[in-house]
Amino acid sequence: MRGLLDAQRRRVRAALADSRADARTLDGLAVFVVAVNQSPAVPSRAGASDAELRSTVRLACRTVADTLARAASAPVAQG
Repeated sequence: MRGLLDAQRRRVRAALADSRADARTLDGLAVFVVAVNQSPAVPSRAGASDAELRSTVRLACRTVADTLARAASAPVAQG
């Protein structure tokens, strides 16, 4: 199971690679996306409605989008 989650995390991380966010933020987002991707299984089995599940996914998508937008608008550090 761990191997599957790690593979998902690597795919998500690769998909986010072009962002201006720093590596730590991108790694955190990748872990978050994989966790959210897996999490609907429990409430679904407990009888959650499609609307409840979609609400969770919408919030997760908004969180990722907002985080990436903040990274894109952050000033680039001068080195």
